[in-house]
Amino acid sequence: MTNFRLSGAIAIALLICACSEQPSGIWVAAKATPVYASNDDAETRTLFTLRPGDACTPLRMIEMKVYQHTEIECEKGRGWVTGKHNFNIKAAA
Repeated sequence: MTNFRLSGAIAIALLICACSEQPSGIWVAAKATPVYASNDDAETRTLFTLRPGDACTPLRMIEMKVYQHTEIECEKGRGWVTGKHNFNIKAAA
């Protein structure tokens, strides 16, 4: 029974890892976009706001509840955004 539970847990972990999207490219803000301190602070604690034209590099994505959070690194700093709808995504050079 223990082997079955362990096998099930490993299978679920592999599926989660395999389905997670790896961000790529350069994200250029299309409109003013708040950047949050952590993925838990979404929409509560803004670190800074991106202006249209600010470029960032996405580092990783996670899904929490119904939102997709992306950690980004920009000239202004590093933080989290919700979704990618405020960005024009360009292929990395």
